[in-house]
Amino acid sequence: MIRNVLISTFLSLKAHKLRVFLTMLGIIIGIASVVTIAALGEGIRLQTLSLADSTNLNEIKIQYVMPMSEDPTYYEESTFAFSKIDMKRVKKTSGVASVLPDYGESMGYGSTVETINADFDYFGQMSSVQLTPYTEDSTLLYGRNLTAADANHDVIVLSHDVFDYGLAIDNPEEMIGQAISLSGYMYEVVGIKTPYDFESAPLTGGGDDYMTASSSVVTRSSYNDLTKYKPIMGLKIKFDENTDRYTATDTIIQELSENYPDEQGTFEQDRSNEEMQQEMESYMAGIVNFLMAITAISLLVGGIGVMNIMYVSVTERKREIGIRRAIGAKPRTILFQFILEAAFITFIGGLLGLMTGYGLAVLAGSFMDLKPVLTMQTILLSTSVSILTGLFFGIMPAVNAAKMDPIKAIYQ
Repeated sequence: MIRNVLISTFLSLKAHKLRVFLTMLGIIIGIASVVTIAALGEGIRLQTLSLADSTNLNEIKIQYVMPMSEDPTYYEESTFAFSKIDMKRVKKTSGVASVLPDYGESMGYGSTVETINADFDYFGQMSSVQLTPYTEDSTLLYGRNLTAADANHDVIVLSHDVFDYGLAIDNPEEMIGQAISLSGYMYEVVGIKTPYDFESAPLTGGGDDYMTASSSVVTRSSYNDLTKYKPIMGLKIKFDENTDRYTATDTIIQELSENYPDEQGTFEQDRSNEEMQQEMESYMAGIVNFLMAITAISLLVGGIGVMNIMYVSVTERKREIGIRRAIGAKPRTILFQFILEAAFITFIGGLLGLMTGYGLAVLAGSFMDLKPVLTMQTILLSTSVSILTGLFFGIMPAVNAAKMDPIKAIYQ
């Protein structure tokens, strides 16, 4: 019986190829829309996580954490600060490439950038400026970079962020040669950096590149003077490429705990970046799911189209249904055939929509410099949804066909 129903279904669909294709069109568009959004969203998610992982690769921050109080309303400020000796000890740990002080002012950016904040004053215009010691020449908009001759001079190369978010000056070039006050020290402005190019930045926001571009530059001696009385709130550690950072981190934490046996708090790895990464992943997943839900509305339109066509098919084939019932076909056989036809239409439409959607995602990705990713979950979901759409919207016409009176069906 099943074989005969399958053959009858195939022949019926083959006899109305154009109508079947037009019925599929709504399903194709709906599934293609969902797959396109899903593939692009997954590609963006993986690319973002990859960039975030590469930014934090082999880099950690160790901080001191006060013990939790039994009273949730009580908070005790930590007075602990790391020392230069701690940095030297950690640097001797096997696998450690570099150790930088963290003064609690890096705002969660990558640990490879050494920065502090300083109070900025220019003729009464007060602001805060982010400073980093000179390591290499910057791309400048005006003026010059620092040189070896500036080693013992108080000079500064300003980032363009100072003018974007601090100083209200129409022409930044006027600042060249001017004096500004940083935390009570006078500095001469010798250069101004170019603004950070957000359009060409990676999806993670730029990481260390943005941190470097947004920081003003002073000499190492000036930087050391400005940090002389700042407490070291954390140690930013970078490991060698072949080092197991988890094992090395445990070793460093154990050594620090042994060096400070009387401290009630604990030394822990700062995982704020990981938490922020998880939040970003969750946020992006929410956006993708929301867009998929919106595009899935088109599946409703396609399903209604399937139901309408199936009703038309039932009306056109009344005589066929009556004859089949008269020669012994049971109602459930008629029901099964029409449901099978609807499911077959939506299944083929789903496969075509799947291929079309991925093709559109690849095309869009070529313009966005993005590689779309088609997951097995998306394939199974789109296929299942297309079949279920056929079953749901095909059952009412199928029930109508199964309930027909064979005598009336033959003579109508």
